[in-house]
Amino acid sequence: MRKMELQTRIRPVADRFGEQGIDAVFTIMSPDERLRALDWIIKDNAEHNERGNEDIEIVLRLGGSRWMVGKRIDVAGLEARVPIGVQEAAEAVMVTAGRAGQLLSEAWHSAFGANPDPEDAYEKAIKAVEEAAAQVVSPNNSQATLGTVVRDMKNQGDWALPLNPRDPDLPARMAELLWKGQESRHGGNDYRKPTPDEAEAALLLAVPLVQWFSSGVIARRQSA
Repeated sequence: MRKMELQTRIRPVADRFGEQGIDAVFTIMSPDERLRALDWIIKDNAEHNERGNEDIEIVLRLGGSRWMVGKRIDVAGLEARVPIGVQEAAEAVMVTAGRAGQLLSEAWHSAFGANPDPEDAYEKAIKAVEEAAAQVVSPNNSQATLGTVVRDMKNQGDWALPLNPRDPDLPARMAELLWKGQESRHGGNDYRKPTPDEAEAALLLAVPLVQWFSSGVIARRQSA
């Protein structure tokens, strides 16, 4: 309990727990502190007591909670529940896309976790697409960013999905939308942190882009 106090920065509760039990602890905790405590317990269980997280997920699911136990690659924690199809599609990309998948996993926790960080989520979503796309589009540019990848795709003009009729501008437009939407990359008077909705939208746009670049679905093709 003291370890949780230190790592989550919640108010001191260990002494009250020892004297009066868990009910007294939950009585003095704010809703935010309860979420942070549960998030910490899930992370701790991932290292020492996996069955404990299974039990927590059952309680959350049966109680109709908007929260769930999330575990992506090596990261566990409390997450906002999203539609199961969206979640499964994202998880499949996370475990198959190497370093880009790891970055998506980190972005997912920042977007949907108990302590959301929209700025980190948006930044990691961009980095995930950069990781997947740069080695495909700009393999000779060790300093490639998503912006330079978009520029190269537009200059080459033939990167497309296997659709008929093919639209060679579609992948570049999707990547450019993700890149230009991150206003927080600007300094000075243009600086603005993304909202939670913007970060979630960016992440859900990054997922198919990472999958398409990693799998070779996006490739150089002649227009039909």
